[in-house]
Amino acid sequence: MKRTGLANMPHPVDATLHGLVDYTAGALLMTVVPRIFGVSGTRAARQIRTAGAVHTGYSMLTRYPLGAVKLLPYKAHLAIDAVGALALAATPLVTGQYRNGRRYWMPHLALCLFELSSLALTDPTGRGDYKGGVEEVRRSNMEDPHRVIHQTKVAVRAPNGRHAEPETAASRQPTTAGD
Repeated sequence: MKRTGLANMPHPVDATLHGLVDYTAGALLMTVVPRIFGVSGTRAARQIRTAGAVHTGYSMLTRYPLGAVKLLPYKAHLAIDAVGALALAATPLVTGQYRNGRRYWMPHLALCLFELSSLALTDPTGRGDYKGGVEEVRRSNMEDPHRVIHQTKVAVRAPNGRHAEPETAASRQPTTAGD
């Protein structure tokens, strides 16, 4: 049977990248996002900051590469992400602050849509289904950078397959038509 809809979409985000986004988003929600949306000092800002703190908190408890305590299963984390996003979007409706104008509910909706789109791109298995040399990338990420830089062969070659010579000031001089 052919998969359709979200199941057929690529899910390139693995658990490590998802964790990176979690911590970055949590930190931004607690610090600059209320200012960016122009709601600093309001109930909306407190709600956004609280959402960032909660998000960071359960991210630290998640069983994925960037989790600190690793108690919460990864799929449960993703479910909490979805419920939390919807709850954040509903908060201005529940509290009645939507009556104060768009700036008091639009940030909540925008953050909800960001979270749901992030979830749509996340692979629930944690592996990520991006194409390419996944194992080669993982192996190279485990390499010692000092060794790779100083003890390996030249990575870039000239089109003819030989090592490219370093560019010098003399080789950069333009030639004249009479040469």
